[in-house]
Amino acid sequence: MSSASHPPTLTATYTHPDSHPTSSPYVISKPLPPPPTPLPTAAHNDPTETAPPEPLHELPAASSKRAHLQSLRAAVTELQAELNVFLTKRMEEEKLVAADSSGASSGAAKAAEDMERDGEVEEEMDDETKALEAEVETSRREEEAEQGKGKAKGKKRKA
Repeated sequence: MSSASHPPTLTATYTHPDSHPTSSPYVISKPLPPPPTPLPTAAHNDPTETAPPEPLHELPAASSKRAHLQSLRAAVTELQAELNVFLTKRMEEEKLVAADSSGASSGAAKAAEDMERDGEVEEEMDDETKALEAEVETSRREEEAEQGKGKAKGKKRKA
């Protein structure tokens, strides 16, 4: 198999731990560009010479290595995003199935309530944090003002 007929791919396979063995796993594949290849050189090794052998290939240029690594990073990011979307959808489906089977309120409604409550808590925390930061800033200014007054009194006494 030559690499030209089968370009490299980045593949992730998800299999649910509780799924039936015959169910098919979820597979995501992203094509990758081929890695940079060494460039052949005109120099070659002569076994009769006493000098150390010269390399038969030059290393790929740093720019081509950098470009290849950037494409790998982009492929991993895309694959991760796609997998996150799949898993989020799957979790929502499982919550709905669990809620329907238990006869409880719908999973979507409960999730919305939880998110709303979390948002309120975060807002309260933000308000408290801002208030504390304002108190710290006020205290710092008061201390600086007191230190400034002490320095001014010291200068008057020396004169």
